[in-house]
Amino acid sequence: MTKSPTLILGVEPRITIPIARSLHRHGIPVDVASLSSGEPPVRSRCVRDFIRLPPFSASSSDFAAALAKLIADRGYDTLIPATDTALAAVSQHDARLRALLRLACPQPQAVQRVLDKSLTLRIARQCGVPVPKSQWASNLAELREVVGQLEFPIVAKPCRKGSKTAIKVEYFKSPADLEKAFESDLLGSPLLLQEYCPGDGVGVEMLVHNGEAIATFQHRRLREFPHTGGAAVIAIAEPLDPELKRHALELLRAIQWEGVAMVEFRVHRPDRRIALMEVNGRYWGTLSLPVKAGIDFPFYQWQLLHEETPAVPGSYAVGMRWRWSAGYIGSWHGQLVSSARHAIKQPSLLKPLIPTFGELSPATRDALWQLSDPIPAIAEAARSIAGLIAADSHALVKRVRRLWHKNSKSKPTLLSRPG
Repeated sequence: MTKSPTLILGVEPRITIPIARSLHRHGIPVDVASLSSGEPPVRSRCVRDFIRLPPFSASSSDFAAALAKLIADRGYDTLIPATDTALAAVSQHDARLRALLRLACPQPQAVQRVLDKSLTLRIARQCGVPVPKSQWASNLAELREVVGQLEFPIVAKPCRKGSKTAIKVEYFKSPADLEKAFESDLLGSPLLLQEYCPGDGVGVEMLVHNGEAIATFQHRRLREFPHTGGAAVIAIAEPLDPELKRHALELLRAIQWEGVAMVEFRVHRPDRRIALMEVNGRYWGTLSLPVKAGIDFPFYQWQLLHEETPAVPGSYAVGMRWRWSAGYIGSWHGQLVSSARHAIKQPSLLKPLIPTFGELSPATRDALWQLSDPIPAIAEAARSIAGLIAADSHALVKRVRRLWHKNSKSKPTLLSRPG
């Protein structure tokens, strides 16, 4: 029986490609549509077509009209948002889209509880889920009102997921550093300011249907990008922690979530201190890890949306390691840049730059590499390297100009004497 095509909305290669591959394996045609000119084109043997829609903005109707026309013309029966921006776009036009096809996300009220981090944290506190001490600030005046209640170091991040801000995550060691950043308007606003929680980043991923976890998976971050803390670059599949699973499911139930989500915690293992970081209300960056380990989230969700019962295995490959190669290159580069200046005096700073066998081992599964479909991995690595070269070249030019300007100012001016 021929299956109707599915549309994936939004391009984040390490998320979009694993969804497409999962569905393609089960004979489901897949197209991918972008929401902005900044999203890279998708080329994969598992993607039938790539379409650029008009850029999404909250005030424009062009995007919604173009998306509705695309759905009608191509006959899609399922729409999967792959990024926070895509999730926000689908939520804004939920009623119009839900009348046309199946949406792989819950109702708008639940989506807003995840996109707005202040709502997520409030619900988490009501559920008894541990959360970091948090404050909010939109400008320097608001910062000065709350800075005395912050415990440094702190983490600054946008209050709303999917918003266009100058930063994703920034770390500050002192009030002076934070105020300086606000004064120079480098951060954007509004911002969530949280105490830094030491420990490992642990993600508990769930497919929730009618309040029950149909499929569950857990991973731990071994290396992040940026290296100071961010997206997983190296991760490992772990056994489910009963306490984390309980917190995650209670929170998603309170949010009234339906579908896939990752609940991210920081876990300080020596004293079992747990803190909620955030909830991703769409597929997550390490998606290919659970799929390779035996938990095929995209296909299970597609089955539920089509009134089929998924055959979810009772276990998965605990201990499987995973690597996002483009992020790994970026993380290594970031550490090199930050360590190079002080390496002569402190050679030990270069130690983290030496890859471990586990990180580069063939047994470590790559986020995108697949011999039968190599283009996505090659294209992303090429974009990453090109971006780093461009950034380094720009920084070098700025440094040379600064030195030239400094030297030209310091040279004495020679005045010729009249004869």
